[in-house]
Amino acid sequence: MSGAAPAARSDGHQANRGLGWYWRRLRVMSVPEISHRLLRAADLAYLRVLPVRTRVHADLPAFCVTTHRFLPAPVTDTARLESARQHLLSGGLATRHVGWQWSEDPDIWHRDPDTGFVWPRRFFGGIDYRPGNPVGDIRLLWEPARLQQTLDLASLADHHPGTLRPAALALLRRQICSWVEQNPPLRGPHYVSAMECGLRLIAVCYALDRARPWLMPDDPCRRAVAEIARSHAPLIARRLSLHSSRGNHTVAEAVALVHAGLLFPDLPGAQRWLRRGLSLLADEAHRQILPDGGGIEQALSYHVTNLELIGLTIKLLKQRTQPVPQALADALDRGNGFLAGIAWGGDQLPAVGDGDDGSALSPTQRPGFTQRPSVGQGARQYPAAGYTNVTLASQRCLQFLCDHGPLGMPPAFGHGHADALSVLVCVDRTPLLIDPGTGGYGGEPGRWRDYFRSTEAHNTVTVDGHDQAPPTGAFQWARNYQARLVEFMESDNGSGQLLMWHDGYAERGVYHWRAVRWDPAGWLLVEDLLQGNGVHHLATHWHTTRPVERSADDTVTLSAPRGPVSMTLLGGTVTTMRAQTSATAGWHSPHYACRAPANTIRLACKAQLPHRLTTVIRLGTASPGPDTMEETRQWLNRHVL
Repeated sequence: MSGAAPAARSDGHQANRGLGWYWRRLRVMSVPEISHRLLRAADLAYLRVLPVRTRVHADLPAFCVTTHRFLPAPVTDTARLESARQHLLSGGLATRHVGWQWSEDPDIWHRDPDTGFVWPRRFFGGIDYRPGNPVGDIRLLWEPARLQQTLDLASLADHHPGTLRPAALALLRRQICSWVEQNPPLRGPHYVSAMECGLRLIAVCYALDRARPWLMPDDPCRRAVAEIARSHAPLIARRLSLHSSRGNHTVAEAVALVHAGLLFPDLPGAQRWLRRGLSLLADEAHRQILPDGGGIEQALSYHVTNLELIGLTIKLLKQRTQPVPQALADALDRGNGFLAGIAWGGDQLPAVGDGDDGSALSPTQRPGFTQRPSVGQGARQYPAAGYTNVTLASQRCLQFLCDHGPLGMPPAFGHGHADALSVLVCVDRTPLLIDPGTGGYGGEPGRWRDYFRSTEAHNTVTVDGHDQAPPTGAFQWARNYQARLVEFMESDNGSGQLLMWHDGYAERGVYHWRAVRWDPAGWLLVEDLLQGNGVHHLATHWHTTRPVERSADDTVTLSAPRGPVSMTLLGGTVTTMRAQTSATAGWHSPHYACRAPANTIRLACKAQLPHRLTTVIRLGTASPGPDTMEETRQWLNRHVL
């Protein structure tokens, strides 16, 4: 977009952070955290009165001057890079779903890619950026400002000598230099998040390092990278995400400090950055990468990025002949093992929890996690993360993931979804019954953010239309729930069963039990028992992007690449919904801030408790018989009654 900046929207909606929000936030804080935040507020007031720094340093750090490559070579997904080549050279991003394109627009780094409104350039601490602000979803603005596309351009220059190289280098140079020109230190939305500053710092260092063989000693890009390092590293060090704000942000910030300390030892504070970054990263790797390799945030996309960042740090430490903390090596090994164990073929992962399509370096520079042989048939359990993953391979491959884990990372549980006892199903390496994804964090206030993390948006049961945990704000929950795996059994022939439970509806006097049985003949039985008293509205939801046809009152057929899959649903009335306009059902989010039609299969009833809802999934003609159904109910009764 170009021309005059449109005014911020005037629909009267503003971010609502009233006393209730602050009280809920305060409840999860410890006394040390409250002290920490008071000091942060004082420091923010100090930064506010600092004059805008306009002086350009005469001397460049050695990292920016040297002509030889300094960093370990990133792992390039060549096929993905080539598929994005023309888009990148025309000024776009490798993540094409973000509708941003480079131009000489003087507001290019502040114009919201979605709304077209321009973000303010005042002191970052006074900018209203949270969901519901009058400008847009700030995550969409931050994506191009990470400058990860400049590493993509440097990689294209590396892979394509000749006429393409000058064009890629010219675009790389102009984007980095114009970002520095338009974003003086501490002014504007790109200094709000220390994590964003960290990812930007890392990206431009790798971009410069990759491009440096073809850059003249006086190339302005070298000075621009130095200015980013000088402005970003001290700010990251003083605005780390700590206490109840710890999470994937903390990992990115720590990794950025390690890079700043190692790459810019001639800058004041470099040794402090390195020590603080390594210490913090080792602590967070131990805490956030659980003993079984799962992620404490219950958000697989962020878990992958955390592991990429840890792997990036290990490579850098080795390349600079620095000792690698054992906590980092151990975390990377167990995390990669977990991801390899639950992946749906190759490096495809289900969309569990929040995800914003982010990466440590770039979408085309990702190491992946398939660093060990793919895991074969059978069940794999991850008790700390709270997952059981089962793979059955006979004539067709059936894989399903059962979630019996916590809501997310305490005390705020920010990136977790209310998806207790959800079951995700993959058939013949094609996702069949899915988690619909994230939606976005901003944009239309409340409605879609709440939907995509709600219980209704997951393959589990709602009671009286309520969530297992009530959302409050964009990243908080009013209360937690407990979920657990009660019993697990597996036979030598590959059949098995498990029983899960959660208490998310305890305030309503209801407890949800879910039994899952499977057989290598190609069927899956899901038996839900809602225990309690009184009459309640119950509904099981199953979400899919595959075509759905009704073949009987209680049976639907889903299309799959190697043949249809049938689902029989008992205990209520079956309806199918697609792209509802009057409700939120029938949608999925294939990418961040993207919503697309999907199919929701709903089994619902109004019933006196206890009540059962049954789903049978069949890949062929084999099916659990009456005896199997009765055995499952008796097994449930022994635990529940």
